[in-house]
Amino acid sequence: MRTIGQILLVLALSCLGLREADAVTLDSAVAVTDPDTLQALERGGLSISRLLGPAVGLTRDVDNHGLFSVPALSTVRDTVKQEISDEPRTSPDPYVAAMAKSSDTSQKFNPRYIDDDGSTLDLTGVVNRMDRGYLGHTECGEIRLIYRFHYSVAEKPAKGKVAQRISSRLPLTMSLVFNAKPRRAQARASKDLPSATDVSCADVARRWLAAGQKDLPPEQLAAWLRSDEGPLSGAMLNSSQIMRLELNMQVLRLSASTRRDFGGHAEYLLKIFKWDPATSSFHEAKMENQIDRATVLADKPSFAKWLLTDRNIYDLDHGRLVIDEKFLAKSAVSVAPGGLSRSQNNIAYRLVDDTDIDKALRDYVARGNTLATIKSVAGFNLRLNEMSCTGCHQTHGIAGFHYTGADPASEPRRNAVFVPGSAVFFADLPRRRAIVEQFAAGGHPDFTRGFAARPDQKYAEALKGTDLYNGWGSICYGGDDPSFKDWTCGAGLRCAGVHESAIHPGFGTCVSEKGTAVGDPVEFGEIKMSTWGNDQYCRLSPATAKACAIDPARDKKPLVKLAGYGAARQRYDNPDQKTGGFPGGMLRKASCDRLPDEATCGRLAKTGFNDCIASGKDHKFCTREFTKTAGLRACDKAHPCREDYICTAGYDDLPQAKPGEGTCIPPYFIFQFRVDGHPRSWVQDVRE
Repeated sequence: MRTIGQILLVLALSCLGLREADAVTLDSAVAVTDPDTLQALERGGLSISRLLGPAVGLTRDVDNHGLFSVPALSTVRDTVKQEISDEPRTSPDPYVAAMAKSSDTSQKFNPRYIDDDGSTLDLTGVVNRMDRGYLGHTECGEIRLIYRFHYSVAEKPAKGKVAQRISSRLPLTMSLVFNAKPRRAQARASKDLPSATDVSCADVARRWLAAGQKDLPPEQLAAWLRSDEGPLSGAMLNSSQIMRLELNMQVLRLSASTRRDFGGHAEYLLKIFKWDPATSSFHEAKMENQIDRATVLADKPSFAKWLLTDRNIYDLDHGRLVIDEKFLAKSAVSVAPGGLSRSQNNIAYRLVDDTDIDKALRDYVARGNTLATIKSVAGFNLRLNEMSCTGCHQTHGIAGFHYTGADPASEPRRNAVFVPGSAVFFADLPRRRAIVEQFAAGGHPDFTRGFAARPDQKYAEALKGTDLYNGWGSICYGGDDPSFKDWTCGAGLRCAGVHESAIHPGFGTCVSEKGTAVGDPVEFGEIKMSTWGNDQYCRLSPATAKACAIDPARDKKPLVKLAGYGAARQRYDNPDQKTGGFPGGMLRKASCDRLPDEATCGRLAKTGFNDCIASGKDHKFCTREFTKTAGLRACDKAHPCREDYICTAGYDDLPQAKPGEGTCIPPYFIFQFRVDGHPRSWVQDVRE
């Protein structure tokens, strides 16, 4: 008889692509991530416009085009455009604030795309979040449909030339969140649910578990999911269950040449819009657990008094704290690269005194309580920050996202995502699956979760054979704090401080012990904060001048002793030289000959790439003409990239490329994850 750990291991390995499969399956029965299946689901009724249509009384044949012209989304449109305009002036980062004094908007999200009728929202994921059933607003948790923004425009033609149509996704996701439990009136219409009273959380969970057993081609799988038996049938998922819309978008990006110390800089806007069925519209709302610093700083004692109670310490320790709405913000901005080492991603920084936290934890234990996860002040602070929107999205994310969706085969490989979610997303699947199983059995699920940066140790066996627990690229810890003492690296790996930080000291990344594996970092340093939100990266190895200054005399290239290998780095000897942004640098093989096991053949930018982008040429032209082959870190769902890197599609046209594996590169090297470099003017598409 299999143990729970063995069962989870089988489930995890099958969902992470570690076995051969003849057809598309669900990721651990808690997510639909295959692009072909998702396209079929969208055609079958799950486009965001068709889901909103009945709710907002649309009469025309909706197809996502011109979606933001729908009155229900006008608040979303207007708010986003205003936030894009305001961001440089409100940023605590001086590099970004300086943009407000310039008329150059080329490094910001172009708001014209939002108004263009050629823009669409593509369904890129369906995610079961029954693990959020501990929240008061729904007993069965949530179901999320995730969409990516996509544009298609015809550039204004130069004299004597034909206009060229250019299309790409942009770094903007919208998540339409549903109550996982259908309303009785809708459920009563289902043949599979004879009466409304039969609809329970167990019914929802069993449908998802059944879906996970299906071994069908994409079109057939999509049809079954939408059938009366499936979890996405019209009775089980419809507009009556809509709760809110969650927005995550890159509002601006500074190039590596502009923000040299970090190898570039990007800012991500996070917003929530709650659905009001009475007015059939979305309205701006406060964000779950996103602390408003200004509000709390104005009265720190009140926040500390609320937070440091036994009930709230217990909930924080178990990963299910819900902060009182009076302390929350309606808007948030996270920054990359650097993850939780960046001060702006630590929204709760020094809002509660460490001495008060220490006393509260000691008193909590003295009263006979047990701490499962947060066993120190540092653990308390990290947990509080990573439960915020900004902290969560910058914990080993993909350029500010945890779910982006993979691209269909039709997208050019140079602009395509291979792995749809972050390491955090895939590492959490066994926990989510266990909760679905507990719901299906009619029990009371255990909603406890470990830190976002490190899966709970009880799921280590389920993740065995992957890099998602303590493998290459995992977040690790090299200090002696009891909250993180088990955050170690596996055999043959060491914990390296790529972005050391005084906010969270001792944390690093698991890399090869000798630093000789493809994809390993080659530059190491620390992040220094002058004021909250104002950070500077100081490289320590190879050594630079004092005060983190770029000194051409000392800014040496990392030394690579391996024959046939090279270092893609984030800083260069000549401050005037256009550079690529490689946070922490990256060891690569100069050619694709005799690749080691961890590598595959891919493409990197070469001299002339940045000039091509700056000239305004189509990104497809630049990535075709100004790239070169190299041995890069291979990646898949079970073997993700390091923090601040993304797993892009493999290159089937290169004979040395390994089938079924992507390549790890900085996310802003592919155009769908940067707001700059896209057309700035075009012929406006207008619907008839």
